[in-house]
Amino acid sequence: MIKRFFKYLANLKLAILILLVISVVISIGTIIEQNREILFYQKNYSTFIFTIPIWKILLFFGFNNIYSTWWFLLLLGLLGLSLACCTIIQQLPTLKFSRRYYFYKQINQYKKLQIKINATKVFPSHLSHTLLNKQYSLFQKANSFYAYKGLISRVGPIVVHLSIICVLLGSTLGALKGFNSQELIPKTEVFHIQNVIKNGVFSSVPQKTFRVNDFWSIYTSNGLIKQFYTDLSILNGQGKEIQRKTISVNNPLLLKDLIIYQTDWGILGLRLKYIKNNTSKISLQLPISKINTSNQKIWISSLPSTEKDKKSFIILIKDNRGQISLYNNEGKFLKSSNIGDIIYDTDYIGLNLIDVISSTGIQIKSDPGIKLIYFGFFFLMFSSLISYISFSEFWLLYSPLKVISGGKTNRAKVKYNLEFLNFKQSFFG
Repeated sequence: MIKRFFKYLANLKLAILILLVISVVISIGTIIEQNREILFYQKNYSTFIFTIPIWKILLFFGFNNIYSTWWFLLLLGLLGLSLACCTIIQQLPTLKFSRRYYFYKQINQYKKLQIKINATKVFPSHLSHTLLNKQYSLFQKANSFYAYKGLISRVGPIVVHLSIICVLLGSTLGALKGFNSQELIPKTEVFHIQNVIKNGVFSSVPQKTFRVNDFWSIYTSNGLIKQFYTDLSILNGQGKEIQRKTISVNNPLLLKDLIIYQTDWGILGLRLKYIKNNTSKISLQLPISKINTSNQKIWISSLPSTEKDKKSFIILIKDNRGQISLYNNEGKFLKSSNIGDIIYDTDYIGLNLIDVISSTGIQIKSDPGIKLIYFGFFFLMFSSLISYISFSEFWLLYSPLKVISGGKTNRAKVKYNLEFLNFKQSFFG
């Protein structure tokens, strides 16, 4: 009963069916937003089906996090098991059978071959020498020849199956033990991995300490951000630096079990110096809020009114280059100020812009199965290449009065026909 079950799993049609189901599920995952908060689904999927809102159905079946659900992992496991059974039960015996040499000693055996030669004589020594020069493996028994080449192409399907199994194992391991964290950290701050937005059932977050030494951006001539950088350090338990690197977009920091990406940036506030009566100086930090726009990032804040003239100002910031724009309460532009400038100055009070507090967006990702996935895709490409190699076979049966020969190949049939025609013209009479 167990053998019949594994033979059923080794069915190619079953593997294709499972693969189609996985493809449909993945397509659904590209349509439905993944890993969003519940309020998002309640807002966007509020339609009712038989008095039940769609968002409840999505959450119940795990369509908000498809790639980590038990039933999706079960589908991956079934596909991997089906490919493993197919490899062991079908592909390996086929490879073993292909390595055997067997001779055609009956004329009827040659009738099923793709190409046949009937002749009266042959030069077997010259023919065998040519076959060996053309990388054929040659076997001879009495008046029979058998030769083949391109056996490595028979390994291709086995490597394909093993490669896909590696990819499936890597994906499953990443879903079960991996995690993803997003951190927004001000310059010079020390931080730990805290804001985990996605994690597997068996994942564990390492207690590592990081420090953002600096953050800066470079801009194009049009004023758009070209690239932004973060100077990042990894600290040990005593606060000493053990590794340091400047990361940027598409240039992450690779640790043993973590990958740290540069993903975003932001502005948290302004540092000002409050000067009163030209004597007392007080440093203060002004909070700032982000305005969501479709074209660019804009932050807004306001300076409180002074005690005497009751004036207040609106501050806009469009980037982290250290420049702010000052407006009055009616929205009229007053001036632009840079770091070190005095924003407001009278005989009794002044405000000096000290710094723009920028922050860097860091994504910390752990994927224990990524090496298996890379390994699987590498051998998948390798197997695709060797699958183009032709597996060609050649038979010969000769006697003093009659010679018959034939051959077949699974690919490059035109090339093989020309090669066989050359044999006929050179060694058969």
